[in-house]
Amino acid sequence: LYTLKSINDIMEFTLKEIKPILKYIIENNITLQENGHKPISVNLCGPAGYGKSAVAEQIAKELDANYIFLSLSQLSDPAELCGWPVKEHYVCKDDDCQWITGELIEAYTKAGYHITEETRMGYAIPAWLKGLDPNKQTICVLDDYSRATPALLQACMQICYEQKYISWELPPRTSLILTTNPDDGSFNVTGMDEAQMSRFVTFNIKFDVEAWSEWAEYQGLEGRTINFMLANGMELMDRSITKEAKVNARNYTMFANIISGIPDWSDPKNLALILQIAAGCFLDEDGIVGGMFTTFIANKLDKLLSPEDLIHKDWAHVKGVLEKQLYDDDNYRADIASIVTTRFVNYSLKHLEQKGNSVDPISDRILKIVDNDKQLLSEDLLFNLIKTLNKKFPGRCNKLILNPKIAKRLM
Repeated sequence: LYTLKSINDIMEFTLKEIKPILKYIIENNITLQENGHKPISVNLCGPAGYGKSAVAEQIAKELDANYIFLSLSQLSDPAELCGWPVKEHYVCKDDDCQWITGELIEAYTKAGYHITEETRMGYAIPAWLKGLDPNKQTICVLDDYSRATPALLQACMQICYEQKYISWELPPRTSLILTTNPDDGSFNVTGMDEAQMSRFVTFNIKFDVEAWSEWAEYQGLEGRTINFMLANGMELMDRSITKEAKVNARNYTMFANIISGIPDWSDPKNLALILQIAAGCFLDEDGIVGGMFTTFIANKLDKLLSPEDLIHKDWAHVKGVLEKQLYDDDNYRADIASIVTTRFVNYSLKHLEQKGNSVDPISDRILKIVDNDKQLLSEDLLFNLIKTLNKKFPGRCNKLILNPKIAKRLM
């Protein structure tokens, strides 16, 4: 039998896996509130830089929702989150009675409200709740929740569970998403007890190389750094291997941007510079990342054909380069083919999302690859390539599946 802790250790989700779950909870929260129930807050727990808050922002855009981002590690006073104490007055007009702050008395008096002698101390609605579109649902991210001070965590307890704080409430149809780091000794976090943890549902997040590479392609990161992550991502992000080096997606992206201006990575002087930069970015005293990088350069994976060239350059040139890179003598390099295919897919998705871009160059190149007398992409890679494109752009890419040459190859 598994204990709760062991189940949590086993159940880890990539961002791609957690996104539909998170989206369902957000949409179901609306139904819960409409039926008089409390909405469910969600905690995404994982190492720094894994894209936990980014997936929440992405969902907010897809749902056309109000998006609030609060970094709790940057707040020192609970009032910055919960609002400052204010004196409130009880006003009535017929059967309509409300608590209002002093600056509203004149306006309410003109509107026919009677100011009673009853007063109380409440809390002003915080600035981060103002200016929201009342016709939209709201997604609010409490980032670095586990790095907040104990006083802030105590203040958040009622907000997370009841979506209110003493005298104010969150807007209707609001979902709260927390992001935290594991309390495993690797991060400087504030411990949380059962009373706090039971106020939200927690999902453990693990790194997804494929999702990161897609994001990196969209962001225009230097192609060689994407190749390196695709080639070494599983080992690079395995904390049992690189724990002391403290590698995460955030500092790797920083590293990628720093070295993007270095022209020829195989030049000994440039490689030495890259290894020095790696030592600074990852605290890589044991040279783990440096060793991976040296092997990467030795295998000439920094020279792989870019997806842009693969699609748009003359086929005779592309054919020659691919056959040289995908074969070691007569041995087919499935690992390199996988990197090339992933880059091809992600670049194609980005290309097709841009208005006015035609699918024809991509379709033509896939047919050239299929027709080539020497295998360039295996059947499973071709299948995943075409399946992904057709799923995202069915109206534009379904002719690939219907093409008899492609169908015969994939049968």
